[in-house]
Parts: sequence; structure tokens; C-alpha cells
Amino acid sequence: MSKFNRFDVAETLGITPICAVSDGEIWERLVTPMTKGLTGPIVRVDPPVLVETTAGAFPGDEVSNLNDHRLYGGKAGFVRNRYIRTFHKTLHGAFIVKRDGVKIEAFCWSGDVEHGKGELILKLGMRDRRFDGTPRANDSALLDYGYDDPVMHKPISPDLKAVELSVYAFMPGSRVADVTGEEEFDRFIKNPFSFLDRPELFLAYFKRAWKTKRGPGQHAAPITDVSKLALPEFERIAKARGYDVIEGAPSHYHVARWFQTAGYVFTVPAQAATFAAFTAGLEKIRHDGMPLTRTQQSWVCVVQSLRPVQLIPEGLYWGGPLWPQTNMDNACLWMHKAISAKAKDLLTKTA
Repeated sequence: MSKFNRFDVAETLGITPICAVSDGEIWERLVTPMTKGLTGPIVRVDPPVLVETTAGAFPGDEVSNLNDHRLYGGKAGFVRNRYIRTFHKTLHGAFIVKRDGVKIEAFCWSGDVEHGKGELILKLGMRDRRFDGTPRANDSALLDYGYDDPVMHKPISPDLKAVELSVYAFMPGSRVADVTGEEEFDRFIKNPFSFLDRPELFLAYFKRAWKTKRGPGQHAAPITDVSKLALPEFERIAKARGYDVIEGAPSHYHVARWFQTAGYVFTVPAQAATFAAFTAGLEKIRHDGMPLTRTQQSWVCVVQSLRPVQLIPEGLYWGGPLWPQTNMDNACLWMHKAISAKAKDLLTKTA
């Protein structure tokens, strides 16, 4: 009798466990009470739509084509792998879920999105990492950044199933631009590293941001219960789908601290040492008589990248490493938490 290979057809095609999480589970477990209060209850559920283009139904609803695939005889504007989009009209906005084989994303909008008058207030995602470090990772249309770098995006272990989480949550009407009318200052708060090529402007905006309660990345006020409730729910969903490890890539110091309080550790020893150096530098500033808020701690970490260093405000430069994740290149500050007995055993042996 001939011998044939045995393999999981669905997994080989890239259909992973995370994409089976239902819309109802996301709404009930990941959309927090405060967020539901802002959107209001669901009042209409549209049937699922299979989408093959990068264009969205309204501004802000678009997806990506990072590998620049050209389909149907070389036409642009199409995605390599189609995705399913479900739309749920809420009393004060909308709840939208998108999923392909490796990622699921959910969005809560405030306002009349169907007529281009909505504001995104919650964006969360869970993404299977099995294809990371290869071009296939970027075939997903539900990505903001590429994950194909074989070094920066190498999966934690070929023997473990890993899923990455991401979450962004902001109160409607609270953007910096809403308050000041300054779109450029808003963009600085959202990603200050993108202003490093204009050091004088960076410094001027840094001094303004220093006096606010907004940390880097917080260009709008956060929805407070998201930081309290999201991580345990992400973990429960990942465990229920058979994942061994849950991961995150925090872009700023205060986000990394948030992960740490939930039991996450740094994946790369060199990055753990870098973070320890930042913590020591912040402690030195405090010891020298300059108390810092948590948001100011994050700004200190950002300003270390400013050049020439003579522009860094007095007392804030410590001559150490630079913050590793700027969202301007492939570098990720990976943190993880083992959530299965297999992962706890394996990662303890390899630590």
C-alpha cells in the first residue's frame, strides 16, 4: 500500500484557530462597558461580506496590501487573501469585525460612519504569528506594519502556537487636534519618532507635550476601563483557542510597563537589558531630584533618540541606549506570556 503524507489541510492553507473567534465573543468579552456606553447597543446586524479590495466602505475602513500583489492581470487595489467583514450598526456608532485566516480585527466607531462622520474609538486585534519572518506574513490585508523580517519578527519557537494582541482605545472628541486645532501637533503626539528628522520642531513639540497628561502615542484620551479589562480577556480567548503564548509589541515605556504588570516578559535578552537600562536611567533622574509622571517617563525614553544630544533638555539625557521600537522600521520590542503548560516548560528551559 502506498504511503501518503498526513497534514492538516486547513493549517497548511493558513486557516488558524484565532479566526474562528465569533463576533459575539469579541463584543461580550473585549468591548468594555465604557466602550459599549459610547457606542450604544447593537440595533442592526448586516450579513457578512467577503471583501477582495483594499478600499473600505468609508474613510478609515481601508485595509493594506503590503506585498503589493497585483491581481486580475496586474490590477492594483486588490488583496492577496480576501477577508470577511461584518457590520453591526449601534445606537451611536458601529461595531465592525474583519477576519482572514491569520488575523481578526474589531473596531468600534462613534458617530454616523455610514455617512463619513464617524470617529474610531476602539481598535483591537489578535494575529496568529506562524508565518512571521517570511513574506507570507504580509499577505494578510489586516496589517498596519510588515512582519516579514527574519530576525526582527522571528517567532518565539517553532514548537509553540503564538498569537499577538493589539489594542488602541480613545475617547471620542478628545484628540489633540480636536482641542488645539493643530493637526501637526496631533501627529507628533501620535508618533513623535516620525519628527526626529526635524529636531528643532521635535524639541518644540516635546516641551509642549511634557506639560500635558498625554504620553507618546496618546493623541486622544484613553478609555480607562480598557487598560484594566483587556489583557485578561485576550488571554482567556487565546487559551480557549489552544495557543501556548500570547505576545505584544509595546511601542512606548508606559505600554511595556502595562504588559509587565500582567506577567509579560521580554522575549529577547538584549531588549530586556535595554529596558532595564531605561528603568535605571529614569530612577537616576528621580534620585537627582526630578520626579516624573508615568507619561513623562515615556517622553524621557523617546527624547533619548533626539540628535544632536545637546538639544535634549538638561537633566534628561543619560547617554544610554535608544528606545527599540519606533514604528518607523521593522524593529519590534517583543514581550510574551506563556499560557500553556507546554510553553511554561519549554520557555523556562530556554530562558
